Amino acid sequence: MSSVARAPSGLARTVLALCALSATLGAALSARAQGEAERPPAARGRGAEVSPRVVEQKAQMVERLLFNSPVAARVSSSQNEEARRHLTNARELSTHGRALASTGQLRGADALLNEAIWEIGRAQQLVPDQAARLIDERARYDQLSGSVSALLRTYQLGVSGPGVITMRPEATAERNVTRAMAAVEQARAQADAGQMPEANRTLDQALALLLRDALGRLDGQTLVYDRRFANSRDEFAYELARHRSLDGLVPLAVLEYRPSREAQVLIERYVRQARSLRDRAEAQASAADHANALLSLADGTDHLQRALQAAGLSVPQTMGSP
Repeated sequence: MSSVARAPSGLARTVLALCALSATLGAALSARAQGEAERPPAARGRGAEVSPRVVEQKAQMVERLLFNSPVAARVSSSQNEEARRHLTNARELSTHGRALASTGQLRGADALLNEAIWEIGRAQQLVPDQAARLIDERARYDQLSGSVSALLRTYQLGVSGPGVITMRPEATAERNVTRAMAAVEQARAQADAGQMPEANRTLDQALALLLRDALGRLDGQTLVYDRRFANSRDEFAYELARHRSLDGLVPLAVLEYRPSREAQVLIERYVRQARSLRDRAEAQASAADHANALLSLADGTDHLQRALQAAGLSVPQTMGSP
């Protein structure tokens, strides 16, 4: 029984075309996610071939998005005047693009349709889908929760970890941490009640308190350790926890000090090296080779300290007592 290859139906072609446009819109939104950016120049892709079929498919997809899509319905019913203006601009560009295509000016029509896609993307970004917004808020909540947990671990290690003989808690730091922990509990209750934007604002407040405390305690201080552990396994566990806390502090230091692009490249390299050394240390510890595991971990922690310094944070140097 032979199989015959069949051309896609009209519906299938439409679905494929809409998928292609969705990918184009996604790329446009991603490129502008950090704010308004310049429009792509009309000369982009000048060397690419523009056929009547390609222009017609693009025009049909744009029209579907403009007149028969959840995006158009959401923007049209919203109170966001800027989003509605972008949608109106897209409709005008689409109409002009159609007119150019009808006179054979394919390259100009294609450029106008690309502009229309950009305008739709801006409108969609200004009036996001509620489900997508909830997903984004949940992702941000998880990220903030991780950052807060990392800073709380840093605080605990700094004031009560085994072997630490400096950096005792001060009244201000204790109050900040107490307020931050209360905010974390409030944020958790808000998240459980489905109030994700409110939960994230509360976590932002907790993060600000802990970040000020962590940067203030670390900046310009020297951290001295008393190397009296029950055994090398306990020492490795402690140093591993300290390493992970410094790892979690790196993105927060980058956020606070906003280092240059060149410094960020250096920071990323130091962090990659630090994590590679940590993996090696954990493998050595699993093999009960704690002496070498401590050496590898210390090297990795040194790389994290360099990363923090590159970010602009003066971090303590570890000194072992005799």
